[in-house]
Formats: sequence, C-alpha cells, structure tokens
Amino acid sequence: MGRFLASQRLAFRIARREALRYKGRSALSITLLGLPLLGVAIGASAYDTTTLNEEETYDQYVGENDGYIEEAYPGEPLVQYTWREQYPWWEADWEEGKEPPGISEAEILNALPVGSRITPYGFWNGGEERAEVETPNGVGEIEVLGYDLTDPAYEAAGITYLDGGAPIRDEVALSEDAASYLGVGVGDSVTFVTGITTEEHEVSGIVEIPWGINDRYAVASFFPDSTMGWLVDTPEQITHEDALRLNESGLTVWAASLFDVPPSSPDDSYYSTSMDEFTLTIYALIIVTVVMEVVLLAGPAFAISAKRRTREFALMSANGATPSQIRGVVLAGGILFGILAALAAVILGVGLVAAGRPWLEQLVGYRTPGVQVLPWLQGVLVVAAICTGLLSALAAAVSASRVNVVAALMGRTLGRKSSRVWLIIGLAMVAGGLVAGFAGISIWNMPLMAAAIVMLQLGLVACTPALLSATAKLGRWMPLAPRMALREAGRNRGSAAPAIAAVLGVVAGGMAFTLTVAADNVRNEAAQERLLPQGTASLLLHNNAEYDPETGEPVGEPAWDAALAETETRLEKHLDDVDLVAVNLVGESETCGREGDFAAGAELYCFIQFSRPDENMCSYWETMPETEEEIAAAVEEARTDPRCDEQWDSYGYGMYDVPSTTDPAVVAAYTGLEGDELDAAVAVLEDGGVLVSDPWAVTDEGTVVFTQEVSEFVEEGPEPEPKRYEVAVPAMAVDKDLLGYAKVLFSPGAAEQVGMVPSEWSQRYLVETSTAIDGPLDEAVSADMRAELSDDSVFASFEVTDYNDPGTFYMMLAVAGLCALITLGSTAVSTGLIIAEQKKDMTTLGAVGAAPGLRKRFAMWQTTMIALFGTILGTFAGLIGYALIREALNRPLTNQYPYQTLYGWELPWASFAIMLVAVPVLAAVGALVFTKARLPSERRLT
Repeated sequence: MGRFLASQRLAFRIARREALRYKGRSALSITLLGLPLLGVAIGASAYDTTTLNEEETYDQYVGENDGYIEEAYPGEPLVQYTWREQYPWWEADWEEGKEPPGISEAEILNALPVGSRITPYGFWNGGEERAEVETPNGVGEIEVLGYDLTDPAYEAAGITYLDGGAPIRDEVALSEDAASYLGVGVGDSVTFVTGITTEEHEVSGIVEIPWGINDRYAVASFFPDSTMGWLVDTPEQITHEDALRLNESGLTVWAASLFDVPPSSPDDSYYSTSMDEFTLTIYALIIVTVVMEVVLLAGPAFAISAKRRTREFALMSANGATPSQIRGVVLAGGILFGILAALAAVILGVGLVAAGRPWLEQLVGYRTPGVQVLPWLQGVLVVAAICTGLLSALAAAVSASRVNVVAALMGRTLGRKSSRVWLIIGLAMVAGGLVAGFAGISIWNMPLMAAAIVMLQLGLVACTPALLSATAKLGRWMPLAPRMALREAGRNRGSAAPAIAAVLGVVAGGMAFTLTVAADNVRNEAAQERLLPQGTASLLLHNNAEYDPETGEPVGEPAWDAALAETETRLEKHLDDVDLVAVNLVGESETCGREGDFAAGAELYCFIQFSRPDENMCSYWETMPETEEEIAAAVEEARTDPRCDEQWDSYGYGMYDVPSTTDPAVVAAYTGLEGDELDAAVAVLEDGGVLVSDPWAVTDEGTVVFTQEVSEFVEEGPEPEPKRYEVAVPAMAVDKDLLGYAKVLFSPGAAEQVGMVPSEWSQRYLVETSTAIDGPLDEAVSADMRAELSDDSVFASFEVTDYNDPGTFYMMLAVAGLCALITLGSTAVSTGLIIAEQKKDMTTLGAVGAAPGLRKRFAMWQTTMIALFGTILGTFAGLIGYALIREALNRPLTNQYPYQTLYGWELPWASFAIMLVAVPVLAAVGALVFTKARLPSERRLT
C-alpha cells in the first residue's frame, strides 16, 4: 500500500511539473474540460439563487410581519391541511352555487389575539383595478394598488423606496417600470385619464415590491382595495390555536411560526414529489450526452500531449518505469486537469452569477436573498470533472504505456498498422449501439438507451482512422495543399482522429438539443387554434361596456358603429384601399330558445356541441378503459381505426365567437376553398346549413346533429338533470385543420335554429388592403388601435394571423450558434495542437523550399477536414441521440386519447447549414488568418 501511494505521489508530482512546463497546452486542456462544466456551474448557481425555499419565500412576501391571512371561504369554516405553503391546501363543505356570507375586518380582529393589527395586502400586483394614464406616446394602462404606504406593515413586508418616500394626501408612488413607462420621476405629475381619478397627482416616490420588480403599477391610499388578504401583526407569535380560530372564519393562515405544524391530508399522494420514470430517463440521457461531449472534447488534448511526450515516456521506460507507472502519470494529469477545470468552472460560474445577479433578478422578476451555489451539485460537478478527466486521458494513457522505446529515443515514428481492426471494432460498436437503442426503447430500459449513446459515439470515433485512411487516397486528384492535408491526416491518424472526435461530441449534443427544440416548436404550433390562413389581417372590436357588479348586467350598450367608423379612419392612415369585410360572430345563448320547457324565470345555461353518429364514433369511447393496461390496449386499437382522429387540444371546446355567414369572401378566408368547392360550400350555407371540419360528424343524410344541453340553476337543493335536445342541419365537411377549436362555420339560419345568438363580446372584420403589411407596419397599426377610442365602451385590436413562434426560431438559431462557437473553438484548439505537433514537419517544408503561403493553406485544409469530418459524424450521432430522447418524450404521450401531438422529425435546416457549412468555412478562414507562415529552422534531434 505504501509503495502504491508513493507511486501515486510521484505521478502527480510529474503531472504538476509537466503542467507548469507547458502552460499553454495545459491551459487548452483545462479549457476544453472546463467549458461544458462552466455552463453547468452557471446554471446550477443561477437555479439555486433564483429558486426560493419555503422560508425564503415567506421572507420575501411577508417579511418581518407575524403572518398573512387570506379569504378562502369567508364566513364558513374550513380545514387547512398544509401550513408551509404560500397557497395552502384547504377544504370546506360548500354547496354548489352558494356564495359564502363574507367576513368583516372587525370579525377578523375578534378571531386574533387582543392588540393585533391587520393591513390589506395581496400577492398579485396585476389586480382587478386598472387606470389609464397619459404617456409620452399617448395613453396607456397601469395597475393601481390601494395601499396606505405610511402603514409600517408594508415596510416590514419588504416594500422599499428606490427614490422619494410614501405618498400622502393626493400623491402617488410608482414602480420603477411604471415611472420609466410614463417618463416621470419624483416630484413630477402623472395625469390619470380614466379610473378612480381623472386628475393630476404628484409622484412622491419610486417604490419596489421585492416579489414584483418588473410590475407596472401605481400605489395610493385613495385607490380601491381589491386584495383578499391581510398582513398580520400580533403581540405574540401566531399559534396553531389562533390559526384554527381563523380557519373557523373561512381564512387560511401563512405564518413562519406554524412551519413546524405537520401537514395532514386524507390523501397522502398529494405530497408525493417523486420523479416519474419518463422524466428520469430524459434527464439521464441528457447527462450521458453531456458527459460524452466533455470526454470527446477534452480527449484530443491528452492524446496529442501524450504523443508529444513520447520521448519523455521512452526515457522513463528506459530507466525502469513499468507500463502501469507510465499510465499512472498520464491519468494523474487527467485527474489534475479535471480538478483544476472543476475548480475554475465553479469559481468562475459562481462569480459570473454574482456579477449578473441584478440582471438575473430582472429576468425572473423578483429579488433574491443572495448568491447560492447549490453545494451538492457543485460537488457532483467536481467528481464528474475528475471522472471525465480520467476518461479523457484513458486512451492516451494506454497509448503512452505501449511506446516503442528505441524508436522514440531515435525520434522516429513507426509505420502505422492497418486500421482494419479498429474499423471492425467501430462498426461493431455502432451496430451494438443501434441494437441497444432499439432494445432500450422496446423494453423501456434507461441503461440500454444510455449505452446506445455511448457505444454509438465511441464506435464512430473508432471508425474515424479507417475513414481518414480511405479519404487520404482521394488526395491524388487534389491540389497540393489539400493533398498534403489529406495524406498527413491518413498518415498521422493518431492525432487527427481525437481532434475529429472533439468536434463530433459537440455537434452530436448540439444537434440532439436543436432537434428537440424544433420538434417542441412544431407541437406548440399544432396546439394553436387555426382560424384564418397565415398572414390574414383582421380587426377586432371588443365589448368594454361597464357591468353592474351586483346583477352582472351591462350598463348601456357598446357603441359598435361609432367604434367601427373611428377604427376604419385609423386604418386608412396606414393602409391603402381599405375594405372591411364583416365576420358575423355568434355564441351560445343562455337558453338556446328552450325557456318554454322550464318554469317562468328559471335561470338557465345552455351548452351546444355537435356529435358524431354512433356508427362514426371512435372505438375508444366504446371501451371506456380505466386501468393503464386497458387504456394502452384501447389506444393501440384506436390507432388502427380511421375514425379515431380527435385531438386533445380542441376536444370538448365550446361554441365561442363562431363565424356565421354566407359571404363567399368570408367563407373562402376561413376554409381556403375556391372554384366549384367554394360554390358548393356557399350553397350549403344559403340552404341553412353549416360547414364542419370533422368529416365523421356528417351523417349519411348529409346533416350534422347538434346537441343542446340545458341546465337549470337553483338556489337551494340538488340541481335537476340537464335536458338534452338534438337539432339536425345540412352540412358539408372541409379540411380537418380548419375552423378553429369549434370546428364549425354557421349560416345565419343554422345559427338561429341551433340556438346561437350574435356575440355580445366582440366583432371581427377581415381587412383587405393593397398595402403589404410587414412587421413594422403591423406594430404601428396595432399601436394605433390600442389607443383609447372616443367611446370607451369598445376597444379595438389589429392582428395579422401568424402561427409561427419567432422566439423558438431564434432560440434554435442561438443553440446552433452556441454549438457552432464551441465547435469552432474545439476545432481551432485541436488543429492548433496538431500544428504544434507538426512544427518540425513545417520547418522541413520551409527547408526544402515550400512557400510560406503553402504552409498556411496546409493548415487551412487540415482545419477544414477536421471540421467537416466532425460535423458530419456528429450530425449522424446527434440524430440517433435525438431518436432516443424523442422516444423518452413521446412515451408518456403515446397512451392518451384524444391524441396529443407527438415529438416528430422536424429537421432545422438553418441549424444544419450553420453546422455543416458555416463552421468548416469559418474554421478554414481562421486557420488561414492566424497560422504563422514563417518558422525558424531547428536542429534535428538525431
């Protein structure tokens, strides 16, 4: 044991001296190991900094106050099961449709200890109260909070002043975002246009609520209070008995003094936070992909370093060092570099998070208690760095232990053995990886899927020398510089192959992630409601009339005609030849015309939907499975049934603002029909029919059956069973992806027959214009529409239908760009190490008369070849890796009906272009620019 420890001390001493001797090479190796680790360290620290535990959440929202209480079922007793959560779990015995009696502040104080104080407070700054104010660009809206900030409870809750102080009398305080939006500061005036006040008010201070630093609001005591909770200040800490008394009054309690009260629940599964196997599998595959990326990224540095130290290892061997001792020296370097890379990544990562904490807080929208490091994950990071350093140095250690002493001391390189054996091994590993992947997917085994990723990438690396050897034979048809680069790569495969492996690892991880993002983007787009074709411009007028808060009835009618005339004038300022085509929107009436079947004055609610005839119903609904096995079997059977094409996103959607028209222009816009098909659709509508986007709903008689379900609301006692009616109307089927979630376009006659009435909430107009509407013009028109109309009973909005998500597209480009940057870096570092190793060859080229430009072109083509090989092989490995991740993501979605959109094969061609074209070109340009053309002559060693 003592001899072993002494050997290890010697190995680490040699590794340390070697690192100090070749500082540049050591820095490159540490950088290659540390870059991915730095990303993890930053992510871990940022996550821990912005993730608040229960105590930190309480301090942020309640601060030094003794607690917070909130109306849950005011006036009636409830049972509170949890005591540590901001939004506790509670239950109450309530009757459907019965409103709780409510509770006054005096009754709350009676339930608290004598001497307690309560202060209105809420956890949402976007309350029900809003006000319109004058802005530098016109008129805008901000939230208003009815707090009297002179109350010390607000300061105890953490509300601070960035400038100025609390408002008194008719002053207001503004949030920082509101002050920036209005362009005012302390001492300036804010003019309120509508709301509780229509006067100018002086700004007394810029206030900040720690959990809503990006919110836009004004605070004043004269604003209405719409909160449903109170900060509590008691003479002593709130006890469990105090909390139970408040529960009897229908209030929930959140207090730090109750955190030790154990939760109680009739359902223990409520507290289960275990990670399901699907999520665990996804995380495991991502971790394996990242580890492989780090190993392949850092491997070239160790391989080339070991090759450059061949003479040193030969001297050690000649002086009695055993192969195991030589391997120990190289592995000690891997451990040393791993530790240094991990420490540098952790320190730099935490430092960057600390420096960027203000920006991070702006991003998440709340203040953080301080920089957190997530110690356990940082510890795992250090261990992972040591392991990856060992794995990265393993191949170099084995190679160094097999050095030919005589040849190394003479400075000669022995002829390479055939790479056929490695080719066979590589192909076997690729095949084994594919088999393991398919087997892992079939039996859902995470270790097999992880092994598939590892075997596949290592198999491609093992095949690389043979591919280089085969490619080198193409050099005879190439110009001099690329011919030399190809033949040098084929001759010196031990250096070129690890460099290609580094690029392969980065590209494989980047491609897998980019494909996942692209597929998720397609899923999000598929979930959107498809009403109008892409690029269709439309004007919407929305009902903004006031309603009586007691009766819920509108006070006056919205001025639709005046609003339409005013918005049309605004449109004509930006667009030429404007023509507004009305889309008559209808919605469900309260009674569907069935009030005669109920008692006079009955309060009714009608729900309308069309259904498929029994013979066209999906087989899934016939079985109605309950257990997981039954559901899986029913869904599998449904996939073979053409009638089973219902989607989760639109299933069970009601009839809200559905188009009702016979206008051919509107019908064409909603359906995309033209010619004879459009004429046929209009004929059906003129005959009192409907268009539906569910062909299975059309009966053999060419009709669709609508079901009216009319429910009666009663004050006391059980509600009666709803009454159901069926109405059949002529129908024609259109494409299944049209007409939105409602899947229907009514004719006026069919709408009346089914029980639909004109929408009281909105009106839509198609905007036809000869002006091409681009992004800036769209923003300008939209901003003009958002300005208040003369009659504020209506507000307008302008939209151009766009089902694409530019944020996701830019995210994919950002991911591709980041991967391209890392790929460029790894290519440059790997090629730089190769060129440094070939310094003698380059000197020899100069000695025999090669022009300096030839050396630069030689380096350029070497870089290009490494980048091309790495990106092509990495793309293939990334596709296989994504296939496994895709299956893991789709597995929990597969056994569901109606179907959810699965992750598919959406190829991000922009990312492919960046990785396969831009990276090699940029790498070539970089090598051409930064490679030294002239080198000093050197004396041969032998």
